[in-house]
Amino acid sequence: MADRAAPTTITRRDLLKLGGAAVAAEAVLPVLDCGAADAQTPKRGGIFRIRGEDATTGFDPHLSANHHRIATNLSFTHSRLVKVRAGASVVPGTLPIEPDLAESWIQPSDRTYVFRLRKGVRWHSKAPVNGRELTADDVKYTYERFLTVKGNPSRSMLGLVEKIDALDRYTVRFALSEPFGWFLDYLATTVMWVVAPEAVERFGDLRRAEACIGTDRGCSSGTSRTCGSPSSGTRTTSSPGSRTRTGSR
Repeated sequence: MADRAAPTTITRRDLLKLGGAAVAAEAVLPVLDCGAADAQTPKRGGIFRIRGEDATTGFDPHLSANHHRIATNLSFTHSRLVKVRAGASVVPGTLPIEPDLAESWIQPSDRTYVFRLRKGVRWHSKAPVNGRELTADDVKYTYERFLTVKGNPSRSMLGLVEKIDALDRYTVRFALSEPFGWFLDYLATTVMWVVAPEAVERFGDLRRAEACIGTDRGCSSGTSRTCGSPSSGTRTTSSPGSRTRTGSR
């Protein structure tokens, strides 16, 4: 009767080494295979999808009670007058405010704020706005709608705004009924996205993905941001005819 082969023993350490080697080999193989892709000239455009929470209430920032469900998606498509600064330079526990669509602002009195808009900011290059320039009338429309549209659960945030005036193409003034120290902080929140009047006129509200039209800012020239369907997450598509402003989001 032939001798039986001695059983092979392996230590836990050897097993871990073998597993690590297998993972490393698997990671290297795609790299070895991508030589042809690296040799190609990069092309601008395409679709970048990001998975977010299911926007069951739609994409209208003025009609969403659970705004956290759409805030991430809209942050890729829309802008505010001002925003909270982000980055490594921000001191923990502070929330410094910086311009977004506004280039600058002044406070002539304790009840008046005047914002100067950036020039050259464009709406997405799609109907019904077709890449036209953002103006003070758009800002006035947005926040008047915020205060008057039926069903806005966040209306009280701007409840002290008494009047909004577009002083010229790039200047908008807010008059408050009384001093309010948190006014800028409230304008920087993620319910204050500026919306296109034409989108509301065409779709009735902004719940549908087709109505998710914002401004191009903080990205390379020739890029447009658009929302996808609630089930597919946020989608970014290229629009070579659009213009953007510089600056970080």
